[in-house]
Amino acid sequence: MTMPLRLATVLAALLLAPPALAADAAALAGASALTREALARLRADVDTIHDPVIRAATEDALFNPATCVAHRANLDQAGRRAITDRLVAEGLADPGAGLVNGLFPALPGEGGPCPHLPQPFAAAPGGNAGSHHSWPGGLPLHEAFNAQSAKDFATTYRAIDGVGLDGQDDLIAAAPLWHDWAKALLFVWRPDGGLPPEASLGGHGPDGDYRTGAHHILGLAEAMARRLPADLVIVQACAHQAPERGKPDRLVHWLRAAAIIARVDPVAAGYLAPAQAGDLTLPGMAPPGVTEIVGVPRWWSACLIHAQSDHNWVYAEPAVEDADALLRQLAPRFGVDASDAARYTWGYRHAVLSRLGAARVQSLAAQGGLDALAQALTQLRAQGVF
Repeated sequence: MTMPLRLATVLAALLLAPPALAADAAALAGASALTREALARLRADVDTIHDPVIRAATEDALFNPATCVAHRANLDQAGRRAITDRLVAEGLADPGAGLVNGLFPALPGEGGPCPHLPQPFAAAPGGNAGSHHSWPGGLPLHEAFNAQSAKDFATTYRAIDGVGLDGQDDLIAAAPLWHDWAKALLFVWRPDGGLPPEASLGGHGPDGDYRTGAHHILGLAEAMARRLPADLVIVQACAHQAPERGKPDRLVHWLRAAAIIARVDPVAAGYLAPAQAGDLTLPGMAPPGVTEIVGVPRWWSACLIHAQSDHNWVYAEPAVEDADALLRQLAPRFGVDASDAARYTWGYRHAVLSRLGAARVQSLAAQGGLDALAQALTQLRAQGVF
């Protein structure tokens, strides 16, 4: 299948999502040049992956509208409860009434061999309520940015520092594509255009609070359930923080939590390795408390690059905060009533951001003031966008 045909298939699938709100989000994302261009970039990134197992799984996860959520296969209510109970018992999750639903949102095909995502990947947001890329189609845009950042970091390290990255290109290319995948699972649109809060996982450890967004852990669980190579899973785990010498505990916690959810043995699968006194560590790294270098893991450079590349949010968080304030300020000029939350969000906020993106809205105002942004909105209004 040619790339244009494959992309056309994905974009067509956006308009076939059964839930009404998913269809609304899909229509906005499908009409967005930003989303289409991001999907094309992601498609090209997948095609650069040499390992056939990684390439096929990544293509399926991102571009197959009927992809199976592997870590949820044949998982009934009792199984979900058993997993959350174990996470709490092992200090990897905080107890709470919303933990089960926060980690296991309702899916089409729930409990069967092939549950599906609740929305198309291409229509999902890149962040939850009020966060970066929180509009339909924001997730592909966010992933495309981080994937490009990873490639750019790799090129720079090779060119400036002479770093050898032979054998790590697939890890560098694939990790950003898998890291945020579970946002399509968790960040499901509400009737008013808002998004649910995100649960945290990871618990606490010797260095403090190890909790992180559930999307990070569930993305790892999905990669594990699909039996992706251990090196890729470890590099993927580096997104939210690379491990320090002698302090692997944070990533160990995250990988343990993901393995419980995926129902796999993390040691047998090669994600973790035994250490002294019954502890676990990362393969090829010294155990907790040992700072001497006992060797450099083969995945180390890719891990550090992935951790650096996952920082689009540093720019994108203030961009969406500014964009929301600017759009709300200009809404009366266009007769948009901000008091009607659903109409304002779906018909104006999401419609504008899916076309322009928050960073573009922010930059228009920074360079030309409110009038420059108002001019861009006037053009969108003339096109029937809102």
